[in-house]
Amino acid sequence: MHTTNIQGFQRHPLCWLIAGLALATTSLAQAETLALEEVVVTAVPGAKSKMDSSASITTVSSDRIDTAVPRSTTEIFRSIPGIRSESSAGESNTNISVRGIPVASGGGKFLQLHEDGLPVLQFGDVIVGNADNFLSYDWSIDRIEALKGSTAATMASNSPAGVINFVSKTGEEEGGSVGVSTGLDYDSTRLDFEYGAPVGDWAFHVGGYYRQGEGVRETGFNGNEGGQIKLSVRRGFNNGHARVYVKMLDDQTSTYLPMPILASGDSINGFDALTGSNIPTELLRARTGDGGTSIRNSSIGDGSRVKSSVIGGEFEIDITETLTLREKIRLAQNSGSFFGAFTAALGSADNPAAISSPLVNADGLAYASGANAGQLLSASELSNLNGNGLIQNIRSFDNDIKSLDNFTNDISLTKRFENFEITGGYYTASQDVDVNWYWQTYLADVSDDVRLLDAYEGNTALTSGGLVAYGAPDWGFCCYRDTELSTQVDAVYLAGSFDIKDNLILSASVRHDDGEGIGHYAFGSNAAIDFDGDGIISLAESQAQVISQAAIAGSQYRYDWAYNSYALGLNYLLTEATALFANVSEGGRANADRLGDGGFIQNGGVIDGAVENKVRQYEMGIKHEDDGFGIFATAFYVETEDVNSEGTNGSTNTARLREYESTGLELEAIANFDNLSLFGTVTWTNAEISASNDTSLIGNKPRRQADFVYSANATYNWQEHAVGLNLIGTSDSYAQDANDYKLEGYAYLNAFMRYQLAEGFTATLSINNLTNAIGVTEAEENTPTTIAGVDYVRGRSIAGRSTNLALKYQF
Repeated sequence: MHTTNIQGFQRHPLCWLIAGLALATTSLAQAETLALEEVVVTAVPGAKSKMDSSASITTVSSDRIDTAVPRSTTEIFRSIPGIRSESSAGESNTNISVRGIPVASGGGKFLQLHEDGLPVLQFGDVIVGNADNFLSYDWSIDRIEALKGSTAATMASNSPAGVINFVSKTGEEEGGSVGVSTGLDYDSTRLDFEYGAPVGDWAFHVGGYYRQGEGVRETGFNGNEGGQIKLSVRRGFNNGHARVYVKMLDDQTSTYLPMPILASGDSINGFDALTGSNIPTELLRARTGDGGTSIRNSSIGDGSRVKSSVIGGEFEIDITETLTLREKIRLAQNSGSFFGAFTAALGSADNPAAISSPLVNADGLAYASGANAGQLLSASELSNLNGNGLIQNIRSFDNDIKSLDNFTNDISLTKRFENFEITGGYYTASQDVDVNWYWQTYLADVSDDVRLLDAYEGNTALTSGGLVAYGAPDWGFCCYRDTELSTQVDAVYLAGSFDIKDNLILSASVRHDDGEGIGHYAFGSNAAIDFDGDGIISLAESQAQVISQAAIAGSQYRYDWAYNSYALGLNYLLTEATALFANVSEGGRANADRLGDGGFIQNGGVIDGAVENKVRQYEMGIKHEDDGFGIFATAFYVETEDVNSEGTNGSTNTARLREYESTGLELEAIANFDNLSLFGTVTWTNAEISASNDTSLIGNKPRRQADFVYSANATYNWQEHAVGLNLIGTSDSYAQDANDYKLEGYAYLNAFMRYQLAEGFTATLSINNLTNAIGVTEAEENTPTTIAGVDYVRGRSIAGRSTNLALKYQF
């Protein structure tokens, strides 16, 4: 059982940062940087440096990413102040929030992920289709920019909380690299490459990766397999440039959904929260209903399977010395699947009748396959099954993502005067959401090598192959669905920047969004179907679901929205190295496919108050950077409106709105001392539910919102070598809005050592979660489930210790 913790970290989140700064006493050197003089390209009009902008912006360089030792793209976000990334679901399907704005659903509802300045998806919380699924970091990325608040509301649609933008390399500087990495204590092999060069007025860059392996959790199969290739071609002119880029992503990663753990946050006997996957290998060959009367084949080995083909471009030209035209365009064809095993309920192995309603007459169990398959387990075996005596009701989250295709075009014109600049633009986008659901119910044990069980009444098997139901009867047969939505977004925006004095800049921007959605959201209904054609309706076949054409026709709906957004900011340069800033912004977010999940669709439309949600942010701060020290501090106050299937509902004709408030401070600091480089972030957030249809929740903290989220990094460089430690942590939070069950704070260490074997050739040994700490990021329960005097919850922890060796050649 793993119970390692680092005493005091959760109580004193600044300890490591302060201690590191205190240790550094020698002359200063350039190593880490806040990049305040770097021109920002994310969700801002014109071209301004971070020092001259009134927005709160964090730049994450490729070097900083390497020292953080991330295991997934969204683990990178943990080093960005103000961002909370729950990267425990594997390498995708991550919940992301900003500044206390709640994770009221999966993904990032009020945040957008961009790639080269345009959205990966128009809506960041598509059910089982989060934007991060279609975005993979590799060496083709030059840097990541994260803008929180401010012009995120006015220079992009559906992103009032912020924008995280992956900026690709374009080849203006010649060079490349190739490398291979392998897991030393887990099964994973990955090849990365990239190369770019200027050729006269042209420049090109190509890069990508391919990997395969089981991954950091034990699944028993090759769960992570696939890769990506990207190509950029750029042509420079005397008065501008043009660029075309393509991306082909075809990848799959194992999906980890909430699984059994002790309410104390520790592992269960027989099931390790750090290494277990809760994935029965029998589901590598799953057979489900197809929504009609036929069988559909699928595999949990596909996990989160994504295919994305992208072509895009940008064009910028100075029509005159004071007039600039900019055009950005992106077309993406996205599809895939999503299959994971979710623990829907826990129970005692000696009482199988209590685990699922169709098993009301069950009084015995036997394994469905493998050793001793079909042999009834004795009472003594059941009471201590796998050392815990538990069984679980598994809901298979089995989805076909038929289309998340989207198109985006953003064109703008900027006019510069002596001390004034104005930008006007038009944005148009479309987004398809075509996803089908085929969720089923299975019976399984709780073990590191989880196996499906068959239920018996006496000596008669009630189930076959562990399948309880071709549907989800315990959830009201919710989970066969045919969903389809086509949306169109159009927006116009206007932004101005005025140099009141040489050291004082005023910025203002407004945006108007119009949009519409057309689609259907059809649920399946219970039906008995003889799938195997043997003339007998089995228990599972009696619990099947059919999605009729009448249901699809009757669930057609259409809706539209329109809202205005604004941002007003002020930036004051105290010195060349120091600036003060402040801004206020308000932006909107239109709801998409989750409207159907929450019952907000009625009579062919969407009920009043359910479509648009607003976020208002106030912030002020200071930024400073000299030769060896830098700090970027932002104080914020945020008000959020939310209508969402997981927090409110559409049971009445008017949506039940929930409101949130958060106050906080985000801090990013760097210090360089000779060979020692230090970097740290901390975000303090005091958030509460300020209004709710459930008045008992008012004044409570939003679920999974910690007071402190922090990171700290120390890197020591000598000659061409380096060694470093990286700390990631969070304080306590509540699992649900009722604030009854608390998730304990946690902290974990990452470490790396990079050694140059020859010029340009390095070997890097990296360890993620060095101390093997458990860190529960979420739990389904507000009150733990008690079985035989022991309290359990269904949750997700960060993965345990993993060690990786990488070889890289740069040229």
